[in-house]
Amino acid sequence: MTGDSKESVLSRWSRRKLEADLLATEIEESVPADTEAGLTMPATEEVEAVDKPVLTDADMPDIESLNEDSDFSGFMSAGVSDELRNLALRKLFKAPVFNIRDGLDEYDEDYTYFEKLGDIVTCDMKHQIEMQEQKLREAQAAEAAAAEDNEIVEIADDDMEAMESSEDEVEAELDEQPEVVAQAELKPKPRQESDDE
Repeated sequence: MTGDSKESVLSRWSRRKLEADLLATEIEESVPADTEAGLTMPATEEVEAVDKPVLTDADMPDIESLNEDSDFSGFMSAGVSDELRNLALRKLFKAPVFNIRDGLDEYDEDYTYFEKLGDIVTCDMKHQIEMQEQKLREAQAAEAAAAEDNEIVEIADDDMEAMESSEDEVEAELDEQPEVVAQAELKPKPRQESDDE
């Protein structure tokens, strides 16, 4: 690590890249050409290619006669036209085996039906209920206070009217009997005797 720490990151990367390229060329030179040809094309494919004749459109069965269990591999031959191959593949992929829904698409579910909550009450719902009850209590308290204020005002108005009417009655009586009032003012009040005497 002491020798590598003086080397920069880019120079280390460049050195390793060159070493990898040299190693790859050495491996390519050491492998003989005969084995490369054997690796690229297996011998079994050569035998099969020689034995099978190239199939054409005339050799293929009618598209309408095919079902799920039919062999569609003949339609993949190089001699079969693209139109016939596409018709055969369309018939193959219409089979129910290939039309299975995995249920992972967002449009697979029915979003028109919603499950009812029932007895489930969430925290937010509880908070909203409490807030509504508090507003209702405040409104009732305000109405009660307003009703009490109205009663006090009505009682005060009634008392004022009663006082005014009693004053009017007293004045009316005084106007009718001025002599009685004058005599009452002239007579001395009797002295009350106390119990000690």
